[in-house]
Amino acid sequence: MLVEDRIYRLIKLLLYTAKEENVKVTPTKFQKIFFLLEKEKRVQLGLDFKPWFFGAYSEKLQDYLYRLVELGEVEVVEEEEVRDPLSGAIIGYIKNYVLKSDFKPEEDEKEIEEFFREWVRKSKDEIMNYVYRKYPEYFEYSKIRESVLGSLKK
Repeated sequence: MLVEDRIYRLIKLLLYTAKEENVKVTPTKFQKIFFLLEKEKRVQLGLDFKPWFFGAYSEKLQDYLYRLVELGEVEVVEEEEVRDPLSGAIIGYIKNYVLKSDFKPEEDEKEIEEFFREWVRKSKDEIMNYVYRKYPEYFEYSKIRESVLGSLKK
């Protein structure tokens, strides 16, 4: 199986597992679970995670997801408005991803399915705290904070 096909399949497997568990997969949760899949399960997908404000982020992974959205296999559900606290203007939406296509896990995917099940049950905050503690080098925010705090100590 080509790496690209495997990534598409793994995205669907994650969203299938989330649907079974009746939990939501936000963009942050989505990125961090795949990051942990590469780091902790050592599943090499070549997603090139980079440090970002909210931790490890892969533009490639996001592109794969958006391709599945274009194909109608995944839906982006915008659930709640995010408003600017000063002006009250809508500045964004809380989103989650939902599998829309038929999907059945293969027998050889059981180990990864269980890994996804373990992580998808956790809250976004639990996942973020875990990743931040174990992989702080992937958080741009921590670099900014260290830079600002470091300059204040001088």
